[in-house]
Amino acid sequence: MSVPAFQRLRRGATEVEDASTGKLGPVVEFQDAGCLLVSEVHLFFSRPGESSDRDDGLSAVTQKTKEYVDEFSRYKDQSTIREVRALLIKHAAQPDMEDEDEKGLQLTQFEMAQLANLSVTDIDEARTLIPTLASKDDAQLESLLHELTAIRSFT
Repeated sequence: MSVPAFQRLRRGATEVEDASTGKLGPVVEFQDAGCLLVSEVHLFFSRPGESSDRDDGLSAVTQKTKEYVDEFSRYKDQSTIREVRALLIKHAAQPDMEDEDEKGLQLTQFEMAQLANLSVTDIDEARTLIPTLASKDDAQLESLLHELTAIRSFT
């Protein structure tokens, strides 16, 4: 079953957006964009100085965002969030390409965030939810998923 891609007309040219192929929008807009984990956004909202009396001044969108990240944050403390981010970066690394077996998963920012946010546990689930992982090495992806599951188990 093929999901139709979103097309938008921009300055006379049609651009195709399709997350299943990793096309999230114009290259100019997303080329160097980082993706935050839901837990990192939760950490931002819960930083010192943020109190419930200040919540009254939040916009409706900001308040809904805060409620969402409070509900769906997988990792609650700063050290665990740092550990997850470091693990994702380690597996996404693109070391020296001379050794083809050690080239890493070469994950994009979007793929890293999705792996952490969705809490997937096996390769088939990961590839179903994040279609761009289809070309990634099974052993390396399995290792990453196992390590993320271990972190979730101990928090």
